[in-house]
Amino acid sequence: MLKMFVREKTWRLLFLLVGFLSGGLGILYGMTFHYILLSMVLFYAILDWDSCVERLRAGRKYILVFIGYFLYLVLQTFFLFGDSGIEGNAHYGIFETTLLNFILVPVYVAMLKGWLTVPLLKRFLFLFCAGCVLLNGYIVFDLLAGEAFSNAQEALGRLYINRFGENKTSLLGGNLLLEPQVFYIVLAALVSYGLIFWSGRKRVKLACGIMFLLLLLFLSFTVSKAGILAFSLGFIVMNICFMKQNAWKFCWVFSVCVLCIGFMLFASDSFEQKYKERVDEVLTEVMNVRQGIYDGSTIAPRIGFIREAYRHANEFAVCGLGVYAKERVKIWLRDSDAGLGEFRNVHNTFLHYWIQGGILGISLVVFLWGVPLYCMVKNRKYSYLIISLVVVVVITNSTCILLDLNNSRLIIVLLSSMFYFHGDVFYELEKS
Repeated sequence: MLKMFVREKTWRLLFLLVGFLSGGLGILYGMTFHYILLSMVLFYAILDWDSCVERLRAGRKYILVFIGYFLYLVLQTFFLFGDSGIEGNAHYGIFETTLLNFILVPVYVAMLKGWLTVPLLKRFLFLFCAGCVLLNGYIVFDLLAGEAFSNAQEALGRLYINRFGENKTSLLGGNLLLEPQVFYIVLAALVSYGLIFWSGRKRVKLACGIMFLLLLLFLSFTVSKAGILAFSLGFIVMNICFMKQNAWKFCWVFSVCVLCIGFMLFASDSFEQKYKERVDEVLTEVMNVRQGIYDGSTIAPRIGFIREAYRHANEFAVCGLGVYAKERVKIWLRDSDAGLGEFRNVHNTFLHYWIQGGILGISLVVFLWGVPLYCMVKNRKYSYLIISLVVVVVITNSTCILLDLNNSRLIIVLLSSMFYFHGDVFYELEKS
């Protein structure tokens, strides 16, 4: 009995550690965090093999979908080797990616079935938000090097002008691209906002409120259109839930948040300048696209990517290009008449996996995000948090290949698997 208690307590502590690391330092070091996750799975399997097998058997249908896709990639590679018409270098990293993300992560989440409770989920989500706040707080002070204390307004202006440092290639020995950073901030902001209502202790509510406001400030520094759009739509979905549950509490919290956000955003003149610059950039690119010009850094090149993919659809539409997908995309963009040679991918997860796996590739993406929603409808247990975060995932992945980046792929698969296996716990969380 004591051995079982110690084992379960250790497993819960490791789960909370995953929450903290997945929101903070864990995203900086590529596939390193996946091997930590693998060691946790092996640890649990060694301590309680029978229970491990039982839980995996219960979740086998979901896991077998990803195993099937992995086997398809293997067969696809053998088939492509015999096709001398394929040009470019092969990238075999997709096999490691599929094993350590699309198979290992659902296996880990399936093992949580049965003992993941509402209080434990609250702690997990809280630590995820705390990890994200701490990481981005460190980035602020790293970029400003103490200037925040001497001239706060000028320091804020610098953060808006350089878009929160954009892509950080040497951050604490790791790297963090801007798009995944924005994605994490949006996720953590919505989760922390929800925890204000779902937490019972006033100190926890206060901590969640502070984290929410800080995350919104960090989001404003990025000047990301997709991130702000994703947050706005997710925020609307969350507030529908809170209005139905407690309208007076909602109005009070919402009013305080709006006032604090307004104060933070207009504290710097560079805020208005940078956002006006981004709006003008979008309007200019829209006009250019109408004239067949795809130069730019926002809407225009993304439309150009879709155009180029359509022109080469006969190469990938059914079976995909597998290990040659990334190299072929580079060649298409390099040889494009639309001036897209400086780009290296199509900046769209749906299109990327269609090019990689053909019909099965894009079906996998739809399955990953669609099945949790289907299960909610089927069981009539609706979680507004799940709906909100799925909206965020879909929008942000429509402008960036987040599901193929080491910084963001793990958290997407982790959350999607949790939504599927533990959707009832999220439902109970919102009812608590």
